[in-house]
Amino acid sequence: MKRLLPILALAVLMSACIDPNDPTEPTVSKFSILGDSYSSFEGYVDPETNDVWEHYETIGVTSVEQMWWHQVATQMGWTVEKNNSFSGSLICNYADFEGGSYYTRHSFIRRMDDLGNPDVIFILGGTNDVWKDAPFGDFIYADWTEEQLCCFRPAMAYMLDNVKRLHPDAHIYFLLETGPCPGGITEETRQNLVESAHRIANHYSIECIDLTIHKDWWHPDVQGQKDIASQVLEVLEADFNV
Repeated sequence: MKRLLPILALAVLMSACIDPNDPTEPTVSKFSILGDSYSSFEGYVDPETNDVWEHYETIGVTSVEQMWWHQVATQMGWTVEKNNSFSGSLICNYADFEGGSYYTRHSFIRRMDDLGNPDVIFILGGTNDVWKDAPFGDFIYADWTEEQLCCFRPAMAYMLDNVKRLHPDAHIYFLLETGPCPGGITEETRQNLVESAHRIANHYSIECIDLTIHKDWWHPDVQGQKDIASQVLEVLEADFNV
């Protein structure tokens, strides 16, 4: 994998600590992403074998600097620890996804333990779960079965539970597209997704950042990547007193 954002190394040393004389201020230098195609970019995913969405150039996203997470890194003076994004992946292990066994192997809950050692974690997903008609399932917060992990709600809870356990000192954000979903998703399904994600994130005291994204070919185009970045930065600037 290409070394991500090396030009920001000096910026990190100069600006990551908001006030080195104030121990109450959080110190952040690096973040990781657990995501799908919205965050993938050729040459900038880790592991390198992760699938990326190959059509960004078609919709005008021609450089990594246009990706939302690069914009966040530049603005905050942070570096990317790991971008574990896999195009087409669901949070859950929904086995009936067409070609399901392939995508099940690369679900969020099978990649969640490979995020490095970041100070901040962004999890951006959920759209593929509803797009591919994965069942919502029940709200379950312990003792998950393999069958339950094929459903969105138990899988999201399992993911957040484990990410918090693996990274107890990290700031974790769940990013959720709340606007109209691709593929003819009904308003009822969209509302179920939003309400479910909020309820589960709240259970784990994880902040949920709702996103409205401009898209082309069902993916964030140049404006859409800016949309994600600006909405994430609005939260970060408040949380980290930037």
